[in-house]
Amino acid sequence: MSLRSATFRHRAAPALKSAAKFIIINAVTYGPAGVTGWAVKSVARRPLRLLLAVALEPLLKRVLSRAASRFIKEKDEKTAN
Repeated sequence: MSLRSATFRHRAAPALKSAAKFIIINAVTYGPAGVTGWAVKSVARRPLRLLLAVALEPLLKRVLSRAASRFIKEKDEKTAN
């Protein structure tokens, strides 16, 4: 491995980490609403559409937040061993 490629990896790692955090945060923020919108448009019955609109987005947001919390940790957060 050359010095040039090692330097590139060393400088690119923080940028890739920031980009990954950005993608995960946006997926958690906007993903549940997009999936819920698609599901509501796909269902024909009005009562079921209303139920999906009310229940699905918070449920998906909770699931995605828990999944993303495994990847994004605060700087002062410690993991239990």
